[in-house]
Amino acid sequence: MPSKPDLSIKNSQGRRNKKPRKWVRRTGLSLLAVIFLGVVIFMLIPSPVQPAKWLAPSAPSFEQAGPWQQNNKLSSAELVTDAPKFPEFITFDKEGTLYTGDSDGKIYKVAFDGKGNPQKAQLYADTKGTPNGLMFDASGNLIVTDVRKGLLSVDPSGNVTVLADQVDGTPIYLANELDIAKDGTIYFSDTSNYGRVTFKEIAENKPHGRLLKYDPATKQTTVLLEGLYFANGVALSADEDFVLVAESYHYQLTRYWLKGPKKGTSDIFAENLAGFPDNITRDDQGHFWVGLFTTRIPFVDQMHGSPWLAGMMAKLPQSLLSGASAPVKHGLAVELNSQGKLIGSWHDPAGSLYGVTTAVNHDGYLYIGTAPGGSQGVHRVLLTK
Repeated sequence: MPSKPDLSIKNSQGRRNKKPRKWVRRTGLSLLAVIFLGVVIFMLIPSPVQPAKWLAPSAPSFEQAGPWQQNNKLSSAELVTDAPKFPEFITFDKEGTLYTGDSDGKIYKVAFDGKGNPQKAQLYADTKGTPNGLMFDASGNLIVTDVRKGLLSVDPSGNVTVLADQVDGTPIYLANELDIAKDGTIYFSDTSNYGRVTFKEIAENKPHGRLLKYDPATKQTTVLLEGLYFANGVALSADEDFVLVAESYHYQLTRYWLKGPKKGTSDIFAENLAGFPDNITRDDQGHFWVGLFTTRIPFVDQMHGSPWLAGMMAKLPQSLLSGASAPVKHGLAVELNSQGKLIGSWHDPAGSLYGVTTAVNHDGYLYIGTAPGGSQGVHRVLLTK
C-alpha cells in the first residue's frame, strides 16, 4: 500500500518559496516609490533659468539644389599637423607660417617648404589659458583672445602681456575671437557673462554676449554691442566700414556699422544658417568664410519652443547634457559675399572632419580648425569648386 505524502514538508517548502517572492515584490514597490518621489522632487525644484520662448526658423535643406546642397568637398581634407588637438583658430604671418592655439594654452607655428608641404609644428608660446582668436598686428605681435585670460599680446619672443581683462568696471568674461583694423584697433567678442560654455545658456535662450573694441593708443576698451546670443567669430569688411560678429545660438551673423550713415547701428548680415556659426575670416576677395561647429540639433530647436521643457533640461547636471549639445558628425563651412549672400557650402557628411570652428582661405587651400567635441588637428583641402 503506497505511503501518504508528507504534507508538513510540502507546506514548509511552499512557505519558503513564497518568502523570496514577497521580498522581490516589496523591493520592487520600494524602488518604484523612491523613483516616483525623486521625479516629484525634481519637478518641484525651481529651474536655475527662466527660458525665453523662441520659434527657430526651419533649417535650410541639404537635399535641395542650391548653395546649401550637400557635397563631399571637405571629405578629402588632409592633416596638416596634429600637434594642437583642437586648433580653434588659424592665422598666418607675412611669411606664410601658420599659427594656431590649443585648448591647453599652447600656441604652435607650422612652416611650409618650397613645395607647400607642412613641416613639424613648433611651440611658439604658452598663455597658460585657452587661446582662441589669433592675429598679428603691424608690429609683429600676435594678438590673442584667450577664454580665461582676456585680450593678450604675444611678442616675437613668446612673452605674453595682458592688454585687457576688464571693460566698464566688469570682467571680460570669455574673450573669444578678434580682428584688427589697419589703424591697430582691435575688435573682439566677449561671448557670455556665464564665463564658460554651458547647456544652461542654450536652454535659457537669452543674450549675454558683447562686441568690444580695444584702442591700442589709449589702451581703453569699450562696448560696441551687447545683448548678443553667444557672441563668437569677428571679422572686418575689406573697407572696414562694418564689423561682423557671429551669434551662434541664433544661427546668424550681426553687422555693426563703423562708417557711413548707419554708423553706430547694427543689423542682421546673414540669418537662418544651417548650424551654429563659430569663427569668421575674410579672404582677398572680401568674402567671408564661416565655420559651423555643428549642424542644427533638432532637439535644441524644439526645446526653444517650449520654455517648460527648456527649464526642466536646465536642471540636469552639465555632465548629463554633454551628449545633447555635442556636435553632429557632419563637417560644414560656408562662404558668403560682402553683402551676406551665401555663395557655397563645404561639407563632410561622413563626419571624418567635424566640429568645424574656422575656415581660412589661404594660398589655394581651405584650412580647417576645430574645437573640443570635434575631430582633432589642423586640416586643409584644395580650393577647387
